[in-house]
Amino acid sequence: MSICPCRTMDQQKLNYESCCAPFIEQKKKAPTAESLMRARYCAYVVKNIDYIDQTQIETKTETFNKEEALKWAESSEWLGLEIKKSHKGGPSDATGTVEFIAHYKDKNSGTELSHHETSLFQKQDGQWKFKEGQIHGAQPVRRLVPKLGRNDLCSCGSGKKFKKCCGV
Repeated sequence: MSICPCRTMDQQKLNYESCCAPFIEQKKKAPTAESLMRARYCAYVVKNIDYIDQTQIETKTETFNKEEALKWAESSEWLGLEIKKSHKGGPSDATGTVEFIAHYKDKNSGTELSHHETSLFQKQDGQWKFKEGQIHGAQPVRRLVPKLGRNDLCSCGSGKKFKKCCGV
């Protein structure tokens, strides 16, 4: 039994099989907005992008790009989910919000990042669905090595300027 990815940062550790797996495998419906939020995070961890797609309200102005979502899920090492606060979103509510921070590491650069969002959830046909999200302060990408300018010496050690060597 492994700890559920949505609970790695929580005091209350639950195993994946009894926490989010029943929702992602569609054996149960998420009873609250927060439980859906946790299951959606886990769906990114286990790369089940179909679950992400199925648990959101479709809009005419915005389409969900499953390829891009899968690319993000595969290029990230998921480090944990931090629920900051929930408002409403209980079994008898029609709407609810969940503020969360998803911590992850970009596998290509090794940079640790976070995705801070407040998500609005709404019941549709008796099931909780993601409606929209408000991202808080986009995180700048931090470079592990400084960017080379065209006139800097090339990092390959040739002694030439970058623009005349590897920067061609």
